[in-house]
Amino acid sequence: MIETAVTAAAGGACAGTAALLYCSEKLPGIAKLTHKLHTDRIQAALVATASAAMVATPAGAWWNETVNSLNDWAIGLVGQWAGLIVTGLPGLFATLIFINDMITRRIEHRTLFVAALLPVLAATIPGPVGRGIQSALSWAITNIAGLVAGAFGIA
Repeated sequence: MIETAVTAAAGGACAGTAALLYCSEKLPGIAKLTHKLHTDRIQAALVATASAAMVATPAGAWWNETVNSLNDWAIGLVGQWAGLIVTGLPGLFATLIFINDMITRRIEHRTLFVAALLPVLAATIPGPVGRGIQSALSWAITNIAGLVAGAFGIA
């Protein structure tokens, strides 16, 4: 289950900041500066944080419930262990894509899409690996949200 680690207001500020950085990269005079400041990586982290904040909204609660229901359905359909493997593979694959793109700095539209899905898909990874990924993701998202909330004066 996805935990509400970020408020909707902080998530909105993260989404707005990511959009602003995305648009600023296209400006001719600022492109070199945004590249030096690694704004592409910052965008991906902000998108993941904004996505995690969706859990604090009614739509996010519905999405969380739907993902958990699909997990339970898959486990019931193909068995406990096979169901966990089937539901955990997309989450593990998305995590690996996100980490690889962040390390190699190949931030593309797919990276931003994966960043938006990552908080939800990470919850489907079973076992200690899943718990470890969720803990690391929760720590990063909480800290990013705290920085953005502090910058915008959101309590």
